[in-house]
Amino acid sequence: MNTCQITSIVRYYGRSMYFTADDMACIVGGVTMGLIPEPEIMKNGEIAKMLHADLKSAREFTTQVAKIPYGKFKAVAVAPMFKLNFEPDIVVIYGTTAQVMRVIQGYLYEKGGRVHFSTGGEWSLCADSIAQAYIAQDIALGLPCFGDRKTALAQDDEVTVTFPYSMYDKILEGMRQTAKVATYPTPFDIGFPQMPDYTLTSWAVEYRRKHLTGK
Repeated sequence: MNTCQITSIVRYYGRSMYFTADDMACIVGGVTMGLIPEPEIMKNGEIAKMLHADLKSAREFTTQVAKIPYGKFKAVAVAPMFKLNFEPDIVVIYGTTAQVMRVIQGYLYEKGGRVHFSTGGEWSLCADSIAQAYIAQDIALGLPCFGDRKTALAQDDEVTVTFPYSMYDKILEGMRQTAKVATYPTPFDIGFPQMPDYTLTSWAVEYRRKHLTGK
């Protein structure tokens, strides 16, 4: 099977899964998880040539893909959060852009700064999400790739956000704190911006005072 297919079974059926190199059908998934050595077809870019103008551009893509070093793991266990009976290295979340926005806001609540996004539009769950988050020990965003969509039921409105499990409690607390102003689901209102005065221009504050609040 593929890494994305195994993850799909976990998230759609609520099962816990365990896999080794012997279970992998996908070279990319095996390499990026560190379960199998990188073959020449991946080093020279040939494996990605169908999405690139030539072998050079394909190789430029494959060499920059995040890969957990071979031999780091002998097996990978995947489970739904509500069934965890072990401490995972990485948390993977599929969500809408609004849901993932809330996770990012929770992540940045204490840390500040920005979340930077690196993707090649392919090999997304295994490389852009899991491997990238594990190697950097930081949050990573991903766009489900063609394989994830075709063989693992990733939906058009989904993106992924992945982060080390050690960040889980802090992100959750950041989401709780920011929920006071960034509610989800987001209420729709195309009227006058419902924002604090300090976030508005002076004319907007005056307009609201005169015409909307009467204060």
